Amino acid sequence: MAVNTSVAEPQGGMDPAKLYVWVKALESKVNNMLREMDLLKNNLVKKNDEMKKELKAMNDELMEMKSEQQKMSQNMDLIIKELKQTAGIEEVAVLKKYMDLWNPLNFVTQRDLERAVEAKIGSMSKSAAK
Repeated sequence: MAVNTSVAEPQGGMDPAKLYVWVKALESKVNNMLREMDLLKNNLVKKNDEMKKELKAMNDELMEMKSEQQKMSQNMDLIIKELKQTAGIEEVAVLKKYMDLWNPLNFVTQRDLERAVEAKIGSMSKSAAK
């Protein structure tokens, strides 16, 4: 039998040096992909936190707006209640009719009446004395 003294050829035509380079390239690509995945994960976590903060802020604003709307509704109810207690158009028309009839601008005060009476008495006593 003859012993083969030549260097053994790898199966499939791949020598160890090429295989080493190929594995190192794959390792580099996998490391790059892992870094990108970490970056994407961190960005996703940051965005998620920001969205939670924004959602909480919007929820707080909504609750504040609801509270203000409820206060405004209560104020409107109070105003409506008070307006119902005021005089209506018919009542105001009746009052206007009586005010026009009585014409209070021509009313005399008690002091004016006393002065007029004193002046009349004074003029009558002067004319009687003559």
